Amino acid sequence: MTAGSDINSLHIALVDPSGYSRPYDHGLAEALAARGHRVTLWTSEFVHGEPPEAAGYEVVEQFYGRSNRLPVGSRLRGPAKALEHVAGLAGLRRALLRDRPDVVHVQWAVLRPVDRRFYRRLAAVGMPVVFTAHDPLPNVGGRSRRRSAAATARSFARVVCHSEWGRRALVERCGVAPDRVRVIPHGALTYLRRLPDVPPPVAGSGPLAALPGILRPYKGADVLVQAWPAVRARVPGATLAVAGRAMMDPAQLGAPGPGVEILDRFLSDAELAALLRGAEVVVLPYRRIDSSGVLFAALAFGRALVLSDVGSFRELHAEHGIGVVVPPGDPAALADAVAGVLEDASRRAELEAASERAAAGPFSWELVARRHEQVYRELAW
Repeated sequence: MTAGSDINSLHIALVDPSGYSRPYDHGLAEALAARGHRVTLWTSEFVHGEPPEAAGYEVVEQFYGRSNRLPVGSRLRGPAKALEHVAGLAGLRRALLRDRPDVVHVQWAVLRPVDRRFYRRLAAVGMPVVFTAHDPLPNVGGRSRRRSAAATARSFARVVCHSEWGRRALVERCGVAPDRVRVIPHGALTYLRRLPDVPPPVAGSGPLAALPGILRPYKGADVLVQAWPAVRARVPGATLAVAGRAMMDPAQLGAPGPGVEILDRFLSDAELAALLRGAEVVVLPYRRIDSSGVLFAALAFGRALVLSDVGSFRELHAEHGIGVVVPPGDPAALADAVAGVLEDASRRAELEAASERAAAGPFSWELVARRHEQVYRELAW
């Protein structure tokens, strides 16, 4: 028995080829390592800046050594990445068969049909495999993508999701057997608090509302931009910061009026931390989602939140008092909620306290790691 752990020490291979969820990978790997486990993260070079610094676990950059160096938007990038993905899986298989970890925990499937076969073969030679469905119902793509994601989730012996909403989606809409699904929440991204201070990427002179993160149509930034004049009418001088690389035409956001700053570029972790430290409220007006890394970054800083009533956001509000919840796609309701939080310091303090309690309690990585241990034990023991 390892000190601090509920089970014997395990060798855990975390697999996130594209590094889609490096902050999450880091939080889980660090917490598992702190509990006495040997953890290896198999991923690729993080191309958007400095990744979280590994603490107690090993990082192997197995994937996309060449294709990640091609310009974003290059017509060669996708085909090159597909070829390198297959080669990366072959190398990963050799390493896993050599090292024989107790469990392989897959964070994302990149080429789903290929990945399904790959992990089924690992399971067939006695290597337990767990899959985390970060997006049980993909937020981008059409029906064929949803069918492929559902088939992928069904192919694993254990599937982790982050909410009861996600569990229902997996069982009722993806056809995953209920006894294979385990609900384990996303952890608060507290490592961001340890980063050095840098100037904020956007600094308003008055109260600041922020929507950080990669911009896609489903995230509803256009609804927030449309709502902002009504917020400014009640809170003169307030600033809205929409900050993150746009994976859409920025013109779809509408014409930014007074007090709106749109920063179309990737934010470093330190810049994200600076933005969250300075924000009076973080606004997530998503049209659909299960869970959100930005939300769990905001919890780490004890920020007040305004959330659309989609995915797991209703659960977070009902069970933990997190945020104010409004109907998705409703600029008037969104403006009223944001202005209300900015105007009412006592209400804002209540929301901040709820975020702080959630980050320290149910969404602490210590508890998240313990619950993963239980899933690993089901398959590895």
